[in-house]
Amino acid sequence: MIELENITTSVRNKMMSVILFGSFMALLAETLFNNALTGIMHSFDINQSTVQWLSTGYLLVVGLMIPMSSWVFNNFKTKNSYLFMIFTFLIGSLIGWFAPNFSVLLVGRLIQAIAAGLLMPFIQNIILMLFPPEKRGLALGITGLVIALGPTVGPTLSGIILEYFGWRDLFALLATISVIVIILGIFFTKNINTVKKSKLDILSLLMSILGFGGLLYAFSEIGNTGTFNLSVVITGIIGIVSILVFIYRQSHLEKPLININIFKNHVFNLTTLISTLSNIAMVGIELIMPLYLQNTRTVSALETGLVMMPGAILMGIFNPLSGAIYDKIGVRKISIIGFSFILVGTIPMLWFGANSNLIEIICSYSIRMIGVALVMMNSFTDGINSLDSKYTTDGNAASSTIRQVGGSLGTVLSMTFVTLGFNSVITSSGNKVIAFSNGYHFGFILMFVVAILGLLLSFLLPKINKD
Repeated sequence: MIELENITTSVRNKMMSVILFGSFMALLAETLFNNALTGIMHSFDINQSTVQWLSTGYLLVVGLMIPMSSWVFNNFKTKNSYLFMIFTFLIGSLIGWFAPNFSVLLVGRLIQAIAAGLLMPFIQNIILMLFPPEKRGLALGITGLVIALGPTVGPTLSGIILEYFGWRDLFALLATISVIVIILGIFFTKNINTVKKSKLDILSLLMSILGFGGLLYAFSEIGNTGTFNLSVVITGIIGIVSILVFIYRQSHLEKPLININIFKNHVFNLTTLISTLSNIAMVGIELIMPLYLQNTRTVSALETGLVMMPGAILMGIFNPLSGAIYDKIGVRKISIIGFSFILVGTIPMLWFGANSNLIEIICSYSIRMIGVALVMMNSFTDGINSLDSKYTTDGNAASSTIRQVGGSLGTVLSMTFVTLGFNSVITSSGNKVIAFSNGYHFGFILMFVVAILGLLLSFLLPKINKD
């Protein structure tokens, strides 16, 4: 292990650049395939409820892996862990690249997600160790910018690639980036942590996977079939029971995956819920919008990416600005303003159809992304700040996990609503264009409800920031 005080500024900056490069790749993969879902549906002759698991499953596994990140960071050397995560991501990308069927393709995506879920908090821990407190502001600000830009750039970049190549080339791109990051990581990353061996509670991990996975699968099947059947009910019950067992076990373990005590803090609970709703507002619309544009508005993948590009740019601009605004006006006001933007941007979507004006679509989507930039990380930060300093790590893991799992739930609910809306029309009219339009209308209604709920909850936040 290299002593932190012996790390030069040059070495520190190079190491930070390499780990952020890997972070950007993992976050880019979160939404990179949303623009390709229509093409993948046609390639494997599957429906929307099935193909959306490429997004839902990715987000879910990322969320489930986050609590493990702290254990990985403490039990293994920094450099070895980072390279292993990137190598795992490479394996997933290669599997997806050459997948002969959808099942293998999904396995590749989930392997990518295992690496991505471990990477996110792991990288934040490295940044906190690399930089002294007085220099962390800029470092974390750059990290936040990468975190914001990755998912928002995904649909635009994939649109450009899909115009000239196929969806498999998206996996080829990620595989190529992975190889580059591994090579750079070998030369420019260092071991900076002290290894502290501890036992991983496998039962807790299993209960969390069964719990959240079971619930999400049940919701997905409801959207897929449009009905409640015995398998859905049993899966849902298994999910709920597993989550209850997980919570009970965490409260009785000396070193739990998630410290339940942090949920005694009202402000933390509220800000975590608000941050989760803002994440649902982001990932839900990033899943629905490409499908709507290609299946109802009948534009190409490239045009879809270009439509979503202004929103990505504005989110990148407002993400660092929102921190300064938050410092001046506090979490309550900025959350109210942010969800007001999300609501204003969502209202026109309730009338989107086959002939909607592209400028109106661009403006609505962009306004929403500004709102997400104002709310998501600021509510997350305020929640962590509301905790006692000894719970900071636990709060980071818990809030990140809930936000990611909530995002996964949001994508499932979005596609459930879309499928229910589609099925309610296709059986009577037989017209797919009309059915798709009605399905996405249902999805936009869900996004409207999320915006209203987030705005109402924002008024419950404390008026004065707790220092």
